[in-house]
Amino acid sequence: MPTAVESKYTVAKLDELEPAPRLAPGAEDDGRQSFDVRRTLGITGFGVRAFTGPKDGPVISEHDEVFLGADGQQELYIVISGAATFEIDGETVEAPTGALVHVQPQAKRKATATEENTTILVVGGTPGKAYEPQLEEATEAFASYSKGEYEDALASQLIVVEKQPDNPVAHFNVGCFAARAGHADQAIEALERAVAINDHIKDLMSDEDLDSIREDPRFVELSK
Repeated sequence: MPTAVESKYTVAKLDELEPAPRLAPGAEDDGRQSFDVRRTLGITGFGVRAFTGPKDGPVISEHDEVFLGADGQQELYIVISGAATFEIDGETVEAPTGALVHVQPQAKRKATATEENTTILVVGGTPGKAYEPQLEEATEAFASYSKGEYEDALASQLIVVEKQPDNPVAHFNVGCFAARAGHADQAIEALERAVAINDHIKDLMSDEDLDSIREDPRFVELSK
């Protein structure tokens, strides 16, 4: 458990932190775990998270940081135990314990553990932009979602959109949770709002959370 000393600093051991919720119901467990270091230590100035995985398994899933046409964040990957092989835009980078790998937002990247219990710390931030921590309600929403409690996830996410009405991803997540909970009209309305804010949201419409409304004529029209 983290230890706070006179509110001036906090000390914690990564192997004592509780893993963060990550699996959607029915999703395959690949052995990877994530740790919300930022939230656990009360950090608000930058993003920091840790991932650990078994040998030959994924530690960092494939992604880039250019999302919905917006400026993305730079990420620094620090291998704090084990070793990993990074693939960055088709290039292979071997990263032993202690390696620092800095990746620009537009580069596609992933990392596979080459030793048991490989752990990578990830620090990120967007150049020229103040860091905006994820809302507590968003964390609560995904925690409920990971347990299959879709009504609770939806309720928490609706608070998120109240606080961030111009956030297209927040509305998209309402659509996903509403669809999972069987509220087709609410899901379509949320997705329409998300697309109106940012048309790139259509790139996310293949999400399986939306399968229950995929044949709805309104969804078909919205996805065009």
